[in-house]
Amino acid sequence: MRALIGRIAASACYWLPAALLVSVATNQLRLVDSASLSPWSGGGFGMFSSVDSPGHRHLHAFVLNQDIRREVALPRDMKEAVLRATTLPTPERLAALAIELARLESDDTIRWDEIELQVWTVNYNAGSLSPSGHLVRKERYDIAPR
Repeated sequence: MRALIGRIAASACYWLPAALLVSVATNQLRLVDSASLSPWSGGGFGMFSSVDSPGHRHLHAFVLNQDIRREVALPRDMKEAVLRATTLPTPERLAALAIELARLESDDTIRWDEIELQVWTVNYNAGSLSPSGHLVRKERYDIAPR
């Protein structure tokens, strides 16, 4: 038994890199499918098969109440948080962004009830190469003060 463990440990320098590469690729494929990860991110294994790079994604934010829907301008100092949220738009990342935007949009004149975040990407028609928008994820968060 010790000899077997010794041989496996000695050969680890050969099989361990391949096992790590396969696990990173598998995890990226899972995140692309389940969490809308940009194929260009993670391990980058999809960057040559897709134009859905983080640079092609954009975010729209809207504050809402029962009568009004207004798009929010995204501040430049939130650029890094927006890039992270559009690259991997998990509910947790979008919720953190919504909280920050709600704090910036709060004032005494209008009471906002919800904030809606939409992550979009650009797709290209295979025949004509004409661009079109594709909704990647849309989430609404309750921001009304209690």
